[in-house]
Amino acid sequence: MMFIKEFGQIDINSIQEVGGKGANLGEMAQAGLPVPPGYCITAEAYRQFVSRAGLAELLAQLAEPSTMKNEDIDLLAQEISQRILETPLPEEVAQEIVQAFSQIIGHESLAAVRSSATAEDLPEASFAGQQESYLNLPLSELINHIKQCWASLWTERAIHYRINNGFDQRQVFLAVVVQQMVDSEVSGVAFSVNPMNAKGNEMVIESVWGLGEGIVSGKVTPDHYVINKQNDPLIRYVIADKEKMAVRPLNGSGTLFVEVAEDQRQRSSLSQKDILELTELIKRIEEHYQFPQDIEWAKAGNRYYILQARPITTLDKTADQVDDHIGESEFFNFDPELEWTNLGGVKERYNKPSSVLGWSILEPCDTEGGLYAYRSISKKELPSPIFAANIYGYLYLNFTSLKSLQPQKMLEPYSSVPDWQQFAPQRTWFQELTLTIGSLKAGNKLIKSLAKEFYAMLPGYLDKIDKYKKTDVTSLTMPELLDYIKNNLELAKQFFQLQLPSLSVTEALYNMLTAFMKKWLGDEDLALSSKLVSGLLDNLTVRTNNKLWELTETVGSSSHLRELLAQRTAPEFLSRLDDSIEGKAFKAQLTDFLGDYGHLNVNMDIAEDFWWENPEIVLAMVKGSLTADKRINPEKREQQKQKERAETEVLVRSKLNFVQRAIFAKLLKSTQSYMLLRDNRHFYVTMPFSLIKKAVITLAERLTVQGYLLDPRDIYYLTLAELEGLLSHKLAWSQGYEKINRRKAAPRVALDDLPSLFKGWPQLSGDATTARQTGSVPSANSGQGSAFKGVAGSPGQVHGQVKIIRSPADFSRFQAGDILVAENTDPAWTPLFSIASAVVTEHGGLLSHGAIVAREYGIPAVLGVQNATKIFRNGQSITVDGKKGAVYPE
Repeated sequence: MMFIKEFGQIDINSIQEVGGKGANLGEMAQAGLPVPPGYCITAEAYRQFVSRAGLAELLAQLAEPSTMKNEDIDLLAQEISQRILETPLPEEVAQEIVQAFSQIIGHESLAAVRSSATAEDLPEASFAGQQESYLNLPLSELINHIKQCWASLWTERAIHYRINNGFDQRQVFLAVVVQQMVDSEVSGVAFSVNPMNAKGNEMVIESVWGLGEGIVSGKVTPDHYVINKQNDPLIRYVIADKEKMAVRPLNGSGTLFVEVAEDQRQRSSLSQKDILELTELIKRIEEHYQFPQDIEWAKAGNRYYILQARPITTLDKTADQVDDHIGESEFFNFDPELEWTNLGGVKERYNKPSSVLGWSILEPCDTEGGLYAYRSISKKELPSPIFAANIYGYLYLNFTSLKSLQPQKMLEPYSSVPDWQQFAPQRTWFQELTLTIGSLKAGNKLIKSLAKEFYAMLPGYLDKIDKYKKTDVTSLTMPELLDYIKNNLELAKQFFQLQLPSLSVTEALYNMLTAFMKKWLGDEDLALSSKLVSGLLDNLTVRTNNKLWELTETVGSSSHLRELLAQRTAPEFLSRLDDSIEGKAFKAQLTDFLGDYGHLNVNMDIAEDFWWENPEIVLAMVKGSLTADKRINPEKREQQKQKERAETEVLVRSKLNFVQRAIFAKLLKSTQSYMLLRDNRHFYVTMPFSLIKKAVITLAERLTVQGYLLDPRDIYYLTLAELEGLLSHKLAWSQGYEKINRRKAAPRVALDDLPSLFKGWPQLSGDATTARQTGSVPSANSGQGSAFKGVAGSPGQVHGQVKIIRSPADFSRFQAGDILVAENTDPAWTPLFSIASAVVTEHGGLLSHGAIVAREYGIPAVLGVQNATKIFRNGQSITVDGKKGAVYPE
């Protein structure tokens, strides 16, 4: 055959004939490695086709791209691609392709069709991802998708990529790999050298359930294993919560993402035996090539297959060995000579690792708040320029500076950590007394001024938000987009000045109120205290929930919309709203809702979806609320809470003497003011972050089209300063690719594996990680009737069924009456509380979001139940006792 080469006929020297991908597959097949059977359609077939399609004149225009405008290049790209798709294959080429499929793949089998550029997968320049691949294709779809592969060589993105990397457009040709499809149970990637630290004696394996599209697309977080190549022991591993998996659809080509069975989500996708077998295979591949390899693999029917291998081009050639402590600022920007903590509400609010870009935006905001608080209390500048630190993506605060401001009494929440004495401040009684008096004076001054400053600042802040909101970011140039991001960041920093100290003031006031109520009214279970700070007027979180309830009422009142939401996916539901009058009305209502509340998101990370960009989050909550009893309308419930608060205030005053009433009145007024401020500030604080996200999305799309990024979401692996450097050409894009790839391969560390308070380098406990793989987490079935203790957050006792919610993606599974079990909640989760019967979280305390909102809605809450999402299972019956702070499994 003139245009076909079987894998057995080609090797690494065949790049000009079959491209880098095809040559590598042939090389591995020749070496006896387990490569699925297949063949290549040669670059000569592509040349013949280009000649037949009359493309030479169009391609000649790209000989001098520097003389062309971007718009002209983009129009030319569209014309070339269209010409390729419209031109039929030469008959002799088509016959050879079909005949080879029947002989090598099998007439009834399915194939993967992958592009293989003749400049691809070379050590000098990786073109990975620039051209298309198609999966699960039958013979009937083969010819059409081969032409689509050829057309993908001439997308705007691919052309710009080659221009940026100095390739002659006329000298790049495309072969196509046709390979038998492996219907894998497990698949993944492997690096024969650890790309995170360039250590040659380590390798990294990542794996997911199902087809490899799950890990390659980035839609599924993989299990991560680091192995010592000398003696094969597992150095460390992190077992991910694999919510989705890619599978072969029953009908049609491509892949389909489905939910993973509950008992498999947190189970290791590879056994010890699997890891050992795969390790040997990876070592064989590296030994054959004599160069570090990036490998895609699949496992089906207890057999491993190698789908692809290419050189790792992003390793730091000068770093054969580096220290275990990776020095990149996005993972460890802290001073090991200082003490660091994520207690005091930090762990509760930031319990998910932040993206690199998200951190570079959040860190200056938190630091601004720390500097303001420190100056307000001490009248001095912060001793260390670093107040907020990043440890494996998690936020930590400078405890050395914090404890210098706080008397011993205020440090009690930290005293439960192991070896507390080595962290406890060493002060004389006189120093302690002086600090206590100064702290009380500064605190009293902050109480009087902070709320006033906040509300004085708010109108100007909202005016600027409104101005930036009206800006069409898609019309801005890339330098203008960067300026837009930085302007909104300055606005966020201004807000954070008051945010951090307001949280501390709120906590101090509430602690004083509860202490007063316990001492003079015996309110040990906080039943009275919680009512006194519930039902406060103008609570924006409650207002958001009320508006969401109105959306629910609209859907609930229409049998057509109810049925459509129940039976269709969110995108299908939205696409069909224009088909009916009630659908159009709901669409307008949803648009208005997202205009007012769409700036909310989870975890203060711009890499996470905001409601405006993913209405599925809102629809999931509507779907869950439809299961609720209509009698628990949140607006009426709030009116009841306001009535209870007023009645409780009258009751408390009746039990106090004149002096106590005076103290109570002043304390209550301040506490209520700051409790409301604490809840409302989250509504406002996400506004500039939401605007930043719109600019980031626009920037990422442009950079991808122009070939600077392989995928738009790669932008979240770069800091804001690095983006600015790359766009100003002060930083080479080759360095940008290296950073992105290295950070993608970084080990994922669980929050519970990190110390809550430390000095030096943080030591990973590994306890939580080991438990996830070995099953050593204590089961809720292991001791019938035994209690799991936590913090009593909201009084009451409820018996019901567990529903574990890990992210907004799970919201649609939550139904009225379920007991919400989560790692943590934030204001974006509040609508779930309106239909939950009780709440259990792994993190949090009396002033956590979960506790406050549970008290607002009058449902029991127990916070800080370690490993709650792993101990309990969906559908399990438990009793939540919010007064005792205990959870009893059935």
